[in-house]
Amino acid sequence: MYLPLVPNAKPPKFKECAKHPKTAEEGFVLYYTDQCPYTYYWVPRVQAAAKEHGIPFRAIHNTDKESAQNVPAPITTYALFRDGQFLTQSIQSDKKFLALAGL
Repeated sequence: MYLPLVPNAKPPKFKECAKHPKTAEEGFVLYYTDQCPYTYYWVPRVQAAAKEHGIPFRAIHNTDKESAQNVPAPITTYALFRDGQFLTQSIQSDKKFLALAGL
């Protein structure tokens, strides 16, 4: 549902990349924005935990509209993938992340 503010406005729609969340990368890949203040605190801690345990991890910080609109998931605030598959939009603590990684 949407409420057009002007007559004949184009209805909003999701890009194809958001309809079928997946990446081509191996390991963990995290797309995040500053929309939620908790990402500022937890993302570096998850990165450090991944590095400490030798877990492949890449964080992609989206800071502009264009990059956020091209995140391969409908959730741009926090989208975590593992081996190309979407896992969660829930912000992970270092302990939760290690549990997801099987440690």
